[in-house]
Amino acid sequence: MSIDAAQPFVPVILGGDIGTYTLAREFHEAYGVKSVVVPAAGNGVIEHSVAVELHPIGSMADETRVVARLLDLASDLVADGPRPLMLFGSLDYHVMLIARHRSELAARFVIPYPTLEVIERAAVKENFYRLAQSLGVAHPRTVVHRPGDDLGELTRELSFPLIGKPSSSAEWIAAKFAGKQKIHTIENEQQLRELLALIDGSGYSAGYILQEYIPGGDDAMRLCTFFSTTEQKVVFAGYGEVVIEEHAPLVLGNSAAIVTGQHEQVAADGARMLNELGYSGIAMIDAKYDARDGQVKFFEINPRLGRNHFYLTAAGVNPARFYVAQYLGPDFEETALDTAATVRDANGLLQLREERLFTVLPKHLLRRFLGTATGRKAKALLAAKRVSNPLKYAPETHWRRRLYLKINAINHYRKYKKFPPREL
Repeated sequence: MSIDAAQPFVPVILGGDIGTYTLAREFHEAYGVKSVVVPAAGNGVIEHSVAVELHPIGSMADETRVVARLLDLASDLVADGPRPLMLFGSLDYHVMLIARHRSELAARFVIPYPTLEVIERAAVKENFYRLAQSLGVAHPRTVVHRPGDDLGELTRELSFPLIGKPSSSAEWIAAKFAGKQKIHTIENEQQLRELLALIDGSGYSAGYILQEYIPGGDDAMRLCTFFSTTEQKVVFAGYGEVVIEEHAPLVLGNSAAIVTGQHEQVAADGARMLNELGYSGIAMIDAKYDARDGQVKFFEINPRLGRNHFYLTAAGVNPARFYVAQYLGPDFEETALDTAATVRDANGLLQLREERLFTVLPKHLLRRFLGTATGRKAKALLAAKRVSNPLKYAPETHWRRRLYLKINAINHYRKYKKFPPREL
């Protein structure tokens, strides 16, 4: 274990994607601490980093084994003396695992998530749409499929094309079938019947969401990250407009470039939903602007930081500081959110003050996708050099990380050539 015994606290992060690395970087940037990252296996994005102590544990399908490994790890981390250990998950599956085993893990770890009941009310999409309907929050027309349901009955109020996606992202990980995607676009009834037959035979047993397709390209996508205190009150809303998404099947829908901004209605509606849930911690809402009626329509709540949440830190609000202030207290962090990086809106919520461009793409590649209104904002921010990439972190000097950045850039060119944006 190379975590210094003098390090005052240790973040432990389940996962191995860019969101995992980003959170470790944010803790390192804010406090100079290393995070223990616990993936199934190592990979280029998390290896050879000044911010990461890597502890791969293999498959996480056996939750009992994962919990046992985490408890052993906790014992190692406090062998030289007590200190707080904070436990995070990078995917919905990780967060659900932590929540399901909260009673065991909380003996050793600070858990910065709400209860399992609250998470399921927020993150299971059919629950989310039920809540949105009850609160009058704009969302797409939606039905839920389960094995044996009458398709004619389900789709009577919808018209093709439809968007299909799992109600439970955590359970979707275990589904196995040819052509599986994070989100499916369904053009006609035959495609729908074929897809649902595959899903029903895949081992996935939760509801499958079918909803109206909202026209518009990647630039119509919106997201907002909310900070809610341990007293279950939303205090911050970090809004962003997507410039371009990823389109490779397994990462379809992940934001590759975001322009930060403010949106009072999105902030207010999201805060109403989370306050109604009694939510604490950080959550992210995905949404889309519908040009047909001028509304931003909510899609889902993720009970965690999003994969590409670095747009917040780029604009001056590092979520690591929120976690420490709320869950470890003023002995570790006294910085308030009400700083020069935020502005208070008419509803009393803090929002991002600065307009900033976040991207994981090489700038030359990104410039190919700037023909939209959001793209023109991104172009101006590129020209002003107000742009940030989470992987470009000055303290990272290992030659293998520099090599990884080059390979990663090449792979982005390959992916966008093979899987171009559907609409610009």
